[in-house]
Parts: sequence; C-alpha cells; structure tokens
Amino acid sequence: MKETQKFLVYRNSGEGIIRYEGYEVPLKPGYTILDALFYIQDHFDSTFAFRYSCRGAICGSCGITVDKIPDLACKTQISAVKTKRNPIGLPEFHFGEHPNWDKENEILIEPLPNMPVLKDLVVNMDNFWKFYVEVQPYFTRDYNDVAPESKQSPEEMNAIERLVYCIACGLCWACPVNATNPHYLGPMQLAKADRFLRDSRISDEHEKEILERVLKDDGVLACEKYFVCNRVCPRGVMPGTAINDIRKKMEERK
Repeated sequence: MKETQKFLVYRNSGEGIIRYEGYEVPLKPGYTILDALFYIQDHFDSTFAFRYSCRGAICGSCGITVDKIPDLACKTQISAVKTKRNPIGLPEFHFGEHPNWDKENEILIEPLPNMPVLKDLVVNMDNFWKFYVEVQPYFTRDYNDVAPESKQSPEEMNAIERLVYCIACGLCWACPVNATNPHYLGPMQLAKADRFLRDSRISDEHEKEILERVLKDDGVLACEKYFVCNRVCPRGVMPGTAINDIRKKMEERK
C-alpha cells in the first residue's frame, strides 16, 4: 500500500463560492474514504463539513461521490477506489466547477448529485424526505399483536426482503430524472412504496392511498427506466426493478 494518498475535494462555503482543494492523507491498512475525511477535518481544516453516523454502511448518512461514482464513504476502501469495478452507463455529474483532476493519482471527492449543496459535502435533503413521507411508508393498522399485523410466512417475508434493505442513503438520486424534474418522487421513495405495497400486512385502504400517490405524473410515470438507481445502490435494493413491479401492479388493477 502507498504511504499516502492524494485527494481532490469539493469545497463550498454555502455562499456560492466553489473550489477544489488538494490534500495528502497518510494511509493505514483498512482506511476508508470516511477515515480520510476525518483526517482532512482534523489536520487541515476543522470547518470541512460532511455527514456520517454509524460507520458501518447501515445508516446511509455518508453518501458522497467518489471519482464520479455515488458511494458510501464508510464502505469504500481507499486502496480499492482505483481498481474496483465501477457501474457502467452512469451520467456525468457536474457540481458547478470543472476540477483540474489528476485521475491516475488523485481521488476526487464531491457531494451527492442532484441535491442542493449546503456546505462542502453536506447536501439539502428536504425534498428527499418530503417525498419519502408522501408515499406513506408505514402501517396504518392499530397495534394489537394479532395476525396479519404481527405475523408473516417465510414466503411473504421473502417477497419484500430485498426492499427492506434500503437505508435511504440517497445514492439513487443520481438518476437523470432527478436532475431535470424537481417534482419526481425519486427511486428510493418509489422502492419504499413498493416495499409496503408488497407487504402482506398492509390494509386495502392504505394500499389504495399509496397507489394513488405513486401513480401520479411525478411518480412511477416519470421514471424513464435509466436504471442508474439499480447500479449505484449499495444494498442491492434495485429501486428501478421495484418501480417496474408497481407498473405491473397498476396493469393488474386495470
């Protein structure tokens, strides 16, 4: 392993002043991108802003863009960035500046695409969570611990297991539709809707309410089947496939 790694990092004061700063970080075995962000904050600039929480690829807080690929900072090994197999067919992400980036030797760090930047790598996720609430990702039954509320067969659980793995990290908002349509519900939100639509415990009334919301023009109908969301999801949720599942459900109800 190299003793140090050069980074080129997107910096934004939050007042529209954008720049890219270079940093050189000493390496240790097992160092992740998140470790490098901490080092930059601790040793170069204490005002450097980024999000994190669990450090175990479960909370989804540390989503950023690494070498133009949306990823989780805590999950990404520094030593693997230049050699790992990256998703194909991703759109180009631009953040207001074109950095003078040495692709061979520098790791480029930028915020998540298609969300307003508040400061450095911290993005405004207000719409992300607003649209999440709109798909009603919860049960409406009164709690009474009586089936079908509290029990599922293994087969019923298997039907939603992949969707349950979603950690709401926001990487799937790299979708080109999110780049051009600020009203689009988004891949995560529609995958969450599918997770509840496919759940055996949902009430008929709640199922109808979710379907009415996601079948509007800014929901399933706005998806253009790029499947970028499938390729960048760190948990294998495959939101694009979930959106297609809702389409099939819509056809069945006609």
